[in-house]
Amino acid sequence: MSEIIQRLLRKKDGIALVEYRSTDHPERIFYEILTGWREVGVTPLIVDIWDTLHIFTQNLRFAGLSLKLDDVPVIKEKGTIRIGNVLGLVDVIEDFEHHLASYGRLAKNVPEKSRNHTIVLGMEKFSFTFLDDPPKLERYFETVTRRYLPIRCKMNFLFLNTSIASEYLRKGLEQDSDYVLRVSGRRVELLKFPEVSEDEI
Repeated sequence: MSEIIQRLLRKKDGIALVEYRSTDHPERIFYEILTGWREVGVTPLIVDIWDTLHIFTQNLRFAGLSLKLDDVPVIKEKGTIRIGNVLGLVDVIEDFEHHLASYGRLAKNVPEKSRNHTIVLGMEKFSFTFLDDPPKLERYFETVTRRYLPIRCKMNFLFLNTSIASEYLRKGLEQDSDYVLRVSGRRVELLKFPEVSEDEI
């Protein structure tokens, strides 16, 4: 496991944005995060947007790695492939308030032990509906994405494919994240961290 991931897994509070390109291997970082938390008794919530969890697990299988996900709570945002202990599906993204209400109802069913650790896969897919309507994307980002982020005493990892994400979404998430990591091939580097030295993380 990389030293950066090891140190972040010890954090009790923060938002870590994991940026990657379509040619990279973010599933390996996902594997490190999930197995690292599991080793210390943490079972996180996974938010799976448009079946990204399926893509990650398939790529891990091809690499000879497997994950036990049967007991991991999952909230699906769109998509059809169910992996893990799926608590439910949010099938409407375009209607902001309906989306929030649906997510909120499902979030109430997240086990207490999983509420302080979250992995969100497929953040870039939120913007698919709004590619031709930047003002709507901006409104979406303000009313939906930012409501998820200002949570204290909670550690979140957000995965973002920068080959697909809009520039607005990328910059907005970078601004709101405490840590920004970039996957390069099979390596990960830390691009942003709080006002302490990198060695202190």
